[in-house]
Amino acid sequence: MELPVTRCVCMELEFADLLRLARTMGMDFDALRAWSGCCSGCGTCEPYVRLMLQTGATAFAVLSPEQAAQIMTRFGARPDEKGPPERAAP
Repeated sequence: MELPVTRCVCMELEFADLLRLARTMGMDFDALRAWSGCCSGCGTCEPYVRLMLQTGATAFAVLSPEQAAQIMTRFGARPDEKGPPERAAP
């Protein structure tokens, strides 16, 4: 049994913390990525973070490559779009 995906591994950020920040600060995906650096390392967490912002869930089953691509397409994002790895001020 696989463990749920609950964080951005590259930036060591829990989805629960990212969701709280996004809601408190009124951040959309781009603002959250720019501030936290999430989704800007390997990019694997991007479909999960996009789902997190849409649904409020913070733990996910591991997505297949096809599922991840469908999510990225649904949000109009390309998997190779990555923001800067450094953290910006809120």
